[in-house]
Amino acid sequence: AVVSTQSTGEEEARKILEEEKLKKEAAERARLEEEERLRLEAEEKERLEKELAERLRLEAEEKARLEEEERLRKEAEEKAKLEEEERLRKEEEEKAKLEEEERLKKDVEEKARLEEEERLKKEEEERARLEEEERLKREAEEQAKLEEEARLQKEAEEKAKLEEEERLKKEAEEKAKLEEEERLKLQAEEKARLEEEERLRLEAEEKARLEEEERLRLEAEEKARLEEEERLRLEAEEKARLEEEER
Repeated sequence: AVVSTQSTGEEEARKILEEEKLKKEAAERARLEEEERLRLEAEEKERLEKELAERLRLEAEEKARLEEEERLRKEAEEKAKLEEEERLRKEEEEKAKLEEEERLKKDVEEKARLEEEERLKKEEEERARLEEEERLKREAEEQAKLEEEARLQKEAEEKAKLEEEERLKKEAEEKAKLEEEERLKLQAEEKARLEEEERLRLEAEEKARLEEEERLRLEAEEKARLEEEERLRLEAEEKARLEEEER
């Protein structure tokens, strides 16, 4: 009966320990699953924020590009407008010049009797006309030179813009690469930390289990020793009683 009671107590103790162990394992699993869920949510939030920032950056770049194209288009239209006005002015001047020459020609034919002063006057007018043509020629050459310089400057600016865009693209790619490496590093460190915590927890539980088993064994041994001592005492008392009765 004593052995049966002892076995039942030990079985009950083992069941309690096993249930406690299962509860702890379930709680730990739930905690780890919650941590994993929170980590995944944080990563998803970070990814969405990065995508939003990238989209906003691309939209800003597209807006700036369209504004720059609109500015260049307006400048080109203004330049074309000015060139057309200049062409019409030159045509008007040329027309006026031809009309003046025709008038002078008719005047010469009509006024053959003009004196030397009229001839000198016409020579002076001819010289002024040639000077005006020379001036217009120089202005046209200067205009062509300025237009060529503007074209070269525009090409240089476009080249610099493309080079800057390429540099920014490379910087963005390098930054993304470094951020991904850092994320993977942190992820590996977090995994190693969780594995180390799990190992230490299992070691602690194993140590506690062994200590509990040792305590129960010592208690059982102590209980058996006391029961044996009680049995021997009762036997000794019974023996002494019988001897006393015999005597």
